Amino acid sequence: MMLSLPTSGFARSVNAHNVKLDTFCDWIEASVIFSEYDVLSTTDVVDTLVDGEIYASQDFAREMVDNGWRELERRQIWMGIGSSIEVDGQRIRRTKHWRNCAGYSFLIMLSLARLYPAWARGFGANYTEQGVLFEELTKRSLQGLFPGWQIFITGWSRERVNRLPTVVREVANRVREPIGNVSRWTRESANEAGLDVLCYYEFQDGKGGSPVYLFQCASGAQWEEKIHTPDIRIWSRVIEFTHTPQKAFVLPFSIPDDEFTRVCNRVNGMLLDRYRLLLPGATNPNWIDADLSLRLVTWLQNRIDNLIWDHE
Repeated sequence: MMLSLPTSGFARSVNAHNVKLDTFCDWIEASVIFSEYDVLSTTDVVDTLVDGEIYASQDFAREMVDNGWRELERRQIWMGIGSSIEVDGQRIRRTKHWRNCAGYSFLIMLSLARLYPAWARGFGANYTEQGVLFEELTKRSLQGLFPGWQIFITGWSRERVNRLPTVVREVANRVREPIGNVSRWTRESANEAGLDVLCYYEFQDGKGGSPVYLFQCASGAQWEEKIHTPDIRIWSRVIEFTHTPQKAFVLPFSIPDDEFTRVCNRVNGMLLDRYRLLLPGATNPNWIDADLSLRLVTWLQNRIDNLIWDHE
């Protein structure tokens, strides 16, 4: 049994492929990870695409499936031991329960909001919990990617209600830099000015001038609206950095190769998509602590119970 055909990213394909490769692969991964069945074949997928009238020809549909299979194999190689599925010839099989790969499952589930926007809207417009979990997952990832660096979550939430002056003071104290004129360069109503996670290396001499990354964590389907944040020009005014900090942007989605460079250029900084974010789990099965794993599983369960499956 597979998830229903995505309502976004899939279009009728007769003489040209009008199915996005990243959408196709997310659909396959989610179908294998969350289904009660643990194996999916290329024939199953081709039949579903033809029966759903996405493809008129089985041969043309198989072209798409073959491309998708190659991309899925690449994804699982990147994930190493952190993957819960494996590509085995013409089949994809689940090797672990989704609860045992909570970080991976969480990011796949976030990606389904792009494939099924109407389904996603059914969970309401409050994305606070989702955002908090994504920031905390990002923190765990950065601790693995940047060992020895300091990671500090600044993003606003119901639990963290600090306004910008408080956040600025905390960041400035941590990186050992003086505070600038906050009121001149920001609005009074600002929260964290697009800064969700601070990542920096702390030298033992207590001086400023440390390498600093300012992260935006965009967990929603409308992530492009946040691509300009955090604004380095503003942060370089409200804190008098010895040298300009670097910007970074984190997404739960897999960005295709031909798009990655363009998105990275628009970010004007480091870009972490799904498989970069999951890299610590490729060699360390315990990169997420038990508490965060449990919270991710709890968040996931309600959505899994409401997934839309193709029963035909």
